[in-house]
Amino acid sequence: MKRCTHFILGLLAIVYCCIQGTYPAVFEGEEWRRHLPEKLSDRNGAPLHKLMIESPSNPLKNVTVFLLGTSHVSRTSCEDAKLLMEYARPDILFVELCSHRVGLLLDPVSNHEENDNPDADSSLSCHGMTATSQKMSLLFTKIQADYAKKLNVTIGGEFRTAFQSALSQQRKFWQQEYMYRHNIPTENDERCHPCAIIFGDRPVRITLSRAWESLRFFGKCKLVLCLLWSSIRQPSEKELKEWMESILNDRTGKNDLMTKALEEMGKAFPSIKKVIIEERDDYMSAKLRQCAEMLMQLEDGTRQRRVIVAVVGAGHCNGMMDRLVNGNKRARPEEVLPALVETKKRKLNNDEEVSSLVTDVVQFDYDYAMHNEVLQ
Repeated sequence: MKRCTHFILGLLAIVYCCIQGTYPAVFEGEEWRRHLPEKLSDRNGAPLHKLMIESPSNPLKNVTVFLLGTSHVSRTSCEDAKLLMEYARPDILFVELCSHRVGLLLDPVSNHEENDNPDADSSLSCHGMTATSQKMSLLFTKIQADYAKKLNVTIGGEFRTAFQSALSQQRKFWQQEYMYRHNIPTENDERCHPCAIIFGDRPVRITLSRAWESLRFFGKCKLVLCLLWSSIRQPSEKELKEWMESILNDRTGKNDLMTKALEEMGKAFPSIKKVIIEERDDYMSAKLRQCAEMLMQLEDGTRQRRVIVAVVGAGHCNGMMDRLVNGNKRARPEEVLPALVETKKRKLNNDEEVSSLVTDVVQFDYDYAMHNEVLQ
């Protein structure tokens, strides 16, 4: 086996610690890059795109989307996320996480504790899964914990950085609203606006269930053997660090962990690659359109500009751009999503969570977090 094959399944686990009519998207070319902060514009071709989602009924209503592709353990990806958030000051931060992975946005200490206790959220991962796939999920989590500990890195740091920027923007909005209500003079007349945080990814347990169900008998046997091999025959700490050095400071996006791992995975398990990458490209693109629809329906006479910043793994950028710009413009999100969220056991007509994934967007609840002292 190539050395990379030792990493495939472990790295995939790390990634997870990661109206009527449709809304056409228009790609905005390259001119806009000249107005970006210098450090952000000098990305040497890294995945950073700008597009506009327009209302089919009212051409004056549109939403600008910045799609930022990141490496999930790259230091510079954290910096890029912060720079883009400060530049765009979006109405929505859209992250490649599901609500079950909200811990990645919070105190990194809790993530290490979770990694040290792989069984901590096994009940979440196992709901709706077969007994065999439950065992595979737990083994998957164990590999994740082992690799994260050896790498000594914070997985999903770019999501946490973007979250902190959104939280800072939200707090400025709260402070300004308080001052306006109490007629307190402000030094800055420019109105702040809130920033919603949307969990745009499909729930991880649904993705794992669909990946397992996509395999035939021999494919499942092969996957079990690969998981066992990845758990037993792990690369040394030196091997991991040597490989990581080539990507930790990458600004091109070409060395993204997810991309590399899934290229290897696609050779051995094409159906799993389809579920983990292609279906999630479809899902997140549909959710982005639903977010744009939500913004267009807001009535605010003081603001014409609506912006979404989407932070996703670099391995998803090309697929999402293709679906948003060149995809089926007649298909509404609610027509695309049902085929992406059902499993053999969990159907739209017997599972409220699955049904809600078609029509709802999942938003971070600031009020709940503040009331329960989740946020400092």
